[in-house]
Amino acid sequence: MEWIKKRWIAVALMIVLGSLSIWQLRNLKIGGYFKSQVSRQSHYIQTERDISNSFAIKDLVLIAIPSDDKNKVSEAATVIRGVKGVSLVINPLEFPFTVGGKVAFAQQLGLVGKYKGKDYAILIAIISSQPEKTSTEISRLTKKYGAALFGNSFIAAKALEYIGFILKYLSPIAICVIFVIFYISLKNFWAALLSFLPSLLATVYMLGIYGAIGKTITLENVLMPFITLVMGSAAGLHYMSHYLSIKDPNCFERAYRALKETFIPLLMTTSTTVVGFLSLCFTSSPVMTELGLSGAYGVGMAGFATFVFLPSIASFLRYQRTQLWKDGITNYLIKHRKINLIILVGLSILLCFFVLYVKQEFHVLMFFRKSSKVMEGSRIVESISQVSIPVMVKINLSVEPLSKQGIEIIEQVRQSALKYARRTLSILDINEMIPPLFRNVVSFVLPEGTFVNRVDKSALMLVFLKDLSKKTHYDLQNTLESLSLEGLKEVSVTGENYKYLQMNDETLSNQRVSIILAIFLITLMMILMLKDFKLGLMSMIPIILSILNIYGFLGLFNIPLNVISAYIMNIALGAGIDYAIHFTYTYKMMQKRKVDLPLVHTLNIAARPILANAFGVGIGFCVLLLSPMRVHVHIALLMFIAMFMSAFYTLFWMCGIIKYDKTQRISK
Repeated sequence: MEWIKKRWIAVALMIVLGSLSIWQLRNLKIGGYFKSQVSRQSHYIQTERDISNSFAIKDLVLIAIPSDDKNKVSEAATVIRGVKGVSLVINPLEFPFTVGGKVAFAQQLGLVGKYKGKDYAILIAIISSQPEKTSTEISRLTKKYGAALFGNSFIAAKALEYIGFILKYLSPIAICVIFVIFYISLKNFWAALLSFLPSLLATVYMLGIYGAIGKTITLENVLMPFITLVMGSAAGLHYMSHYLSIKDPNCFERAYRALKETFIPLLMTTSTTVVGFLSLCFTSSPVMTELGLSGAYGVGMAGFATFVFLPSIASFLRYQRTQLWKDGITNYLIKHRKINLIILVGLSILLCFFVLYVKQEFHVLMFFRKSSKVMEGSRIVESISQVSIPVMVKINLSVEPLSKQGIEIIEQVRQSALKYARRTLSILDINEMIPPLFRNVVSFVLPEGTFVNRVDKSALMLVFLKDLSKKTHYDLQNTLESLSLEGLKEVSVTGENYKYLQMNDETLSNQRVSIILAIFLITLMMILMLKDFKLGLMSMIPIILSILNIYGFLGLFNIPLNVISAYIMNIALGAGIDYAIHFTYTYKMMQKRKVDLPLVHTLNIAARPILANAFGVGIGFCVLLLSPMRVHVHIALLMFIAMFMSAFYTLFWMCGIIKYDKTQRISK
């Protein structure tokens, strides 16, 4: 009570912490890809490091340019050659690809063709340094030529742009959406604003800490401020709904009583959500560990702001005699207890069947929507050149790579790869582009380390697979790494998709353990909070069914199971149990007070805030439907479903299993 009365101190402290955090935002850094898909000991990381040390190729970018005006294509090629970081540019409209003005050879190589009735020429730019920066510069300089780019570094560069878009636009939109929902629920402008205050402060604090310690915002944690903003608002809503329901003209007394009545459930909901996030740390993936720690910190800061600042700030609100809740929801839930329970059981069983159709896939292009620049470039290049995300193959030899035996070995590796690939790119292709008379001078024309390294006797081959499925990637790896040829030491493969697949496999194999551990800890917390073993166990049924049914929705909507969709399970577990906490704690409080019809009173107090929170969080996540990232659309869909299932399952289940005396009238 004394701290609440010192509200100006709370305001001053809040302003100071907020100002320091905002000041640190100027140091906030934005990066592109996941900074660490797998550990440094990964076979793919080691192979990638070896390739980086042996070859000058850091990335291969394909630039599709409309070829109705050949002079523009040549001009674009000249511009690209002048970009720092580009070591070689291949123009299919230049000799030796064209002879006598004909482009038959270039067509054979898949460097010219049509897409949707429009002629394109595919320029190949080999990047030797600063891939993302170089791709961004190429994209900027070739925009006036109507170019469409495709390559790993270009994808990373666009990811950087999309991260900025999410931070700049989607978070403010989410603030507005959730505020409107809270205002409709609370019917009080200032109360709705204060409900949102803790999560807003937590988001600012999080970004401020990121800036202060030099932490980079990447694809792995870009949603953490957004998630903190959306999920951290739950505690504030529940506190303010209790505050408005208390009829006492003394503002400090109202703030204190609201805190006293909500302290334990809010502490529990914050703790269980933190546990849900921290359970991600039990996987071996650095990405999931980053998500778990960042999410736990954000939600924890939102809980801190709710307990420390919100009661004092709420005391500024004047008392209003308003009827906050109506009994329509209570009447429906009481009168349809049995049918709601049947609906819950039937729907749960039905969705469980779709778990059988869940597919485990993960690759780079899953991140982007079909309308994005990345996918536009991918479609054009793939249609003309039969090229997708490359697999990098390092061929270690015991003979000179440009010798007759070395070329024959590389050819056999290519033939083995073509069982799974549309095409490859290596020194063999360079040789085929040059008349036989001049092939002996290839090694003098090409920059050292472009496709061969004569010092460590190795060759580099880029393999473009027929599809990006997990099976095709692993079949290619097993085939190439099992080759046994005279003069061949070893074949190693790597690439962005291999790192994503390993990250996915490791994460999903450990995720079951993390979820089971989280369920055990949360169940124990529920039993201790309620001091009722049976009710604590029964209150976990709705969230467990919700988790199972989310897997069912993955199969129903054909959403692949991967790192992105999997971590929704842990978040949904930590956030979805909040509804059971508020319901059961209120019910036990009604029993302790020995009120008549404790179930009815529980519903009158808890039902509407539970549904308002489900709407707020669910629709708040729906803002991600505006994101240019396809995985964010999946997150929006799954979180919307998870919040609504958790809320309705909790209300249907708890109303169905708790005893109710039908002979008594429902109190208004």
